[in-house]
Amino acid sequence: MDIILKYDPKADILTMKLKEGAIRDERLLDSDVVLGFDKKGELVALEVWEASKRGLLKTLKDLANEKREIVETLLKKKA
Repeated sequence: MDIILKYDPKADILTMKLKEGAIRDERLLDSDVVLGFDKKGELVALEVWEASKRGLLKTLKDLANEKREIVETLLKKKA
């Protein structure tokens, strides 16, 4: 499974689903990060509250633009 990213702009929460599985237990870290674990105790998901204030949205946007530029460069080379 690929990592699934979701962002709720109203709540300013970035959610990352890391693997399949239901969340059975959650732990709060650093008062704005919630880790979700499955029944085996393995990390399934995490939420980052106030994601924009932490700079995560800018970082993800920069990363997406960088990856897009790489793909565009590769596509141009094939032509």
